[in-house]
Amino acid sequence: MKKIKLLLIYAISTYAVYAQRIEATNPSTTASDFTIRGIMSSSSAGGFSAGIRGINNSTNSTGIGVYGSHNSGGWGVYGISPTGIGIFGNATGAGGVGVYAQSTSGIGLSAYSTNNIAGNFGIGVNTNNNPVINASTVGNGPVANLKALGSGVGVISNTGGGFSVHGITTAQTSAGIVGDNNGAGEAVVGRTTSNIAGAVVGRNDGGGYGVRGFVASSTSGTGIGVFGQVGINNSTGRAGRFQNYNQDNTTGNTFEVETNGNGNIPDNTQGNAASFLVDNTYSVAAGVRSEVKTIFGNFGAAGLFGISSGTGGFAGLFHASNPQGNGRALVALTDGNGNAITANAGKDGNAVEANIDGAGNALYAWVPSFATGRAGRFEIFNEDNENDVVSVKTVGNGTAINAKVDRTTGTSPALKGEVNSIFANFGTAGVYGISSGTGGYAGLFHASNPSGNGPAVLVITEGNGNAVTASAGGSGDGIEATADGNGNAIFGWTPNYALSRAGRFSNFNTSNSRETLLISNAGTGTNLLVNHTGSSGNLAIFQSGGANIVRINKAGKGFFNGGTQNSGADIAEAFDVSSSVDDFEPGDVLVIAVDKDRTVEKSTEPYSTLVAGVYATKPGVLLTEEDIDSDLSGKVPMGVVGVIPTKVCLEGGPIKRGDLLVTSSKPGVAMKADRSRVEVGQVLGKALQEFNSETISKINVLVNVK
Repeated sequence: MKKIKLLLIYAISTYAVYAQRIEATNPSTTASDFTIRGIMSSSSAGGFSAGIRGINNSTNSTGIGVYGSHNSGGWGVYGISPTGIGIFGNATGAGGVGVYAQSTSGIGLSAYSTNNIAGNFGIGVNTNNNPVINASTVGNGPVANLKALGSGVGVISNTGGGFSVHGITTAQTSAGIVGDNNGAGEAVVGRTTSNIAGAVVGRNDGGGYGVRGFVASSTSGTGIGVFGQVGINNSTGRAGRFQNYNQDNTTGNTFEVETNGNGNIPDNTQGNAASFLVDNTYSVAAGVRSEVKTIFGNFGAAGLFGISSGTGGFAGLFHASNPQGNGRALVALTDGNGNAITANAGKDGNAVEANIDGAGNALYAWVPSFATGRAGRFEIFNEDNENDVVSVKTVGNGTAINAKVDRTTGTSPALKGEVNSIFANFGTAGVYGISSGTGGYAGLFHASNPSGNGPAVLVITEGNGNAVTASAGGSGDGIEATADGNGNAIFGWTPNYALSRAGRFSNFNTSNSRETLLISNAGTGTNLLVNHTGSSGNLAIFQSGGANIVRINKAGKGFFNGGTQNSGADIAEAFDVSSSVDDFEPGDVLVIAVDKDRTVEKSTEPYSTLVAGVYATKPGVLLTEEDIDSDLSGKVPMGVVGVIPTKVCLEGGPIKRGDLLVTSSKPGVAMKADRSRVEVGQVLGKALQEFNSETISKINVLVNVK
């Protein structure tokens, strides 16, 4: 066998240059056997020397230098090198291929390593801009199918300045990069340690979207299209941010959220276009913070702009849903000069509607202790608007409006009403009160402090109009005033610089037969007190048709153009009596007492020349030397002229009308006079009634002492 090999080697080495083809066959079944073997036996053989070298000088593009094949599942060409290259293919031309792998139904190229990299591809010249690997397919399968069966990474791609992974597609229904996770992990994860760049960046150079996240098939309601998180492993930062760097971008919104869902009425935390939650009971963070930084106040330039474009819904809804909570549903603050809230209703709705279901205030406006503004202001700037500026209504028993200045040293009004008009029409008033029911008051003013000295109502006018005008359309009084204390129900006065009247009462209806002024008194005091403290003038003047008919001067003297008429029938004068006034009664005949000046007593003898008059029952005029305020209870009103009921008896015989009457022997009783005995100064008067009774009685007598 050794000889055969040596002869074969000799033959090959001697005649190789002349051979057209060499074919050797080895029928052996021994492992690692070979048919042809070439060996470079020197350990210092030259570079690029070869154990076996195949050369094809053909210019045909389908020629082969070395062709190895295997009829079954083995290897067509097998190269081994401990630290070098097992198989090395090199194409020196521009269109050549260093190693070309092809398979009809198997694998074109397969690389495998036990302890190192299975495949290594690289370009060593920095001017070469070609891809390191070109992979393509005309089928529907993936261009590359990479699997990490352990805990390794499917693909690691590094770059210094380009794209680590760049996926391109030209079909709308396809995607440049698709990451699938059929377990519970993430499909695509981008990581970066940069402080300025993004781990995952979606870029759109057309009119589509930079990043699109969607739920494709899950109906559980737990799927999320795009999920941004922060706080994992105590991280800080933002879970999401959307920013527009183009000031001229006015055709698109920086962030849009849209849904065509029906919403969820039982659970309003679900089914919304957007939902924000700060899930921390001790947090002071905002569920949503929105800010706009602009110098303009145009429509839409808002930190938060809510629109309700349908026929229902709310442009904004704020709900403090915890029944035990004390937080506000909405707080609006401004640190500048603008309004904290501006509300405008374009049609018939309310600009602001506030209601309460508890015991709070539907609207509570207040000014803190350090501020100087108003708690509220309401204005209408349309001159043709005839609606109320403020309308207040209650169907309960509470006050419709309660205004209070809670300051003991305050000088401002609790309620001020002002109208600036040249007209005095009905309703044109600073304050207009209406009582539309069958009771109630159109206005009530109550100075409720018993120790207070302020008036309940103070009315002042600087013009020519009335300070108060009162009119009662029915049977009520124009003004009713009462005083529960020691004051005056009505006190009219003019200051020391004015020339007006303190009071005036006029009736302008010629058909009105009622009294213009009625004064009544159920007490014991004076019904009318007139006090004149000036240097001149009259106490009272009464006119008829503008002409004076009665005048009482400052001294109390009365002047009556038409005379006087009194309900009494006599003229009397107050006299002292010689004994107790209780011993006298109306009708007693009185005579002059001789033991005391200006004193009278009952008559006691017939035909007395001291007869002076009769104790008047109802004198029409009572004369006295005393002042009008003097106490006359110790005096008797003695009638001297007029018709006076007088005590009479039959001592002088029956009395006829016209008979002269004189004193009798009975005390204080008159009798018929005997004309033959009458002397001057004895006649009391003449009888106006007949008398013929055994008992002493009174008859009307025309008293006129002679």
